[in-house]
Amino acid sequence: MAKHNRFVDKFFDESSTENVILEDNSGKEIEFEQIALVDYEGDYYIILRPVTKLEGVSDDEALVFLIDENEDCVIYVEDYELGEAIFNVYYELLESDEE
Repeated sequence: MAKHNRFVDKFFDESSTENVILEDNSGKEIEFEQIALVDYEGDYYIILRPVTKLEGVSDDEALVFLIDENEDCVIYVEDYELGEAIFNVYYELLESDEE
């Protein structure tokens, strides 16, 4: 198992297969599977699929988080247009990998 000095380091470790545990605002732990790391306009974003059932989130839905390396945390992206832009970059990466 890889040792990480900072919380966000695990998102950059391509060999990591561990799920991620995040806490919501009420302190409830939620388990996520990492889908992709996306570099967009100078920031890194992580696409995570909840393993723990979340109200209002379907089983095949994923969420986008901004990686804040300075604060060593991730921040949920609430802006719909930004989230769509991140997913579009991800889809482009998938298409280029298939070619």
